[in-house]
Amino acid sequence: MHASILKYFAEVARSGSIRKASDELHVATSAVSRQIKKLEDELGTPLFERFSDGLRLTSAGEIVLRHAKETLHEYEIMKSNLGDLHGKSTGRVHIAALDSLAIQFLPEFVSSFHKKHPAVDFRIRTDNYNNIFRFLAEGDVDIGVTFDLARPHDMKLIHGVPMPLMVIVSRTHPLARQRSVTLQECAQFNMLLQLDNEVMSSMIAVELGALNRVGRTLVATNNQMMLKPLILSGEGVAFFTPLGLLRELEAGEAVAIPIAGSKLHNLEVGIVVSRRRQLTHATEVVAKAMGEELAKFGEKINAVVGR
Repeated sequence: MHASILKYFAEVARSGSIRKASDELHVATSAVSRQIKKLEDELGTPLFERFSDGLRLTSAGEIVLRHAKETLHEYEIMKSNLGDLHGKSTGRVHIAALDSLAIQFLPEFVSSFHKKHPAVDFRIRTDNYNNIFRFLAEGDVDIGVTFDLARPHDMKLIHGVPMPLMVIVSRTHPLARQRSVTLQECAQFNMLLQLDNEVMSSMIAVELGALNRVGRTLVATNNQMMLKPLILSGEGVAFFTPLGLLRELEAGEAVAIPIAGSKLHNLEVGIVVSRRRQLTHATEVVAKAMGEELAKFGEKINAVVGR
């Protein structure tokens, strides 16, 4: 019902590249380029500025993007409502989540949900919590799974579970037998840090500054999967929630230790949606089911960490 040109345009705007958009859409680059040119000719104005490193929306392009997003979203609502008439959930749900959730929780959730609702498919991206809120605000995703920290007023928490940031070490690490540790004790060992950890930085800025002055950072990366083998081999101390390490904690390969005297005990991870965006029936079903599964996942983590 809706021209492919809207999907092409929205994807090029998101990725800032015709080549990246064509890869995501599984369409030839030349076809995407022709559609963009056709749309610009039809509207009589450039929609993108062309630079050597990619494309950026013009002021006119921003206006067209708002229309494209609204139209495509209304189309998804219509499809979902039609499916509801026949007693089934159908449609596509876009999710942005913390990268730790993509290790175990989200794959297990998608697999389980798909068995009950095979007509629903997913588009999932991972990012930090600030960007997740931005994606929700701009209508790029339907559901965010992130820390419920400084949540904007136009965001609604569907379901949340306590999920403290903890010290993660291997079972053979000298700190592994302690009931709690201070950041000063952690500074005696090599640190394995996650780059752009805004949550940790914002809540313990003073302590983190002292830690950086005293301790030695062996590795800093934005990829938790890279740090996991280093944690398990005893190379150093990491700071994570247990979300992406449940299997290793259950197997006794890693240990999660509370940080003494830290505000990080009060963190909560939750399912978040925009108050300004009408949810499709499929999105509502996904959000409800995901909240239930996140609660169960949190209970598993509490049982393992507390044993």
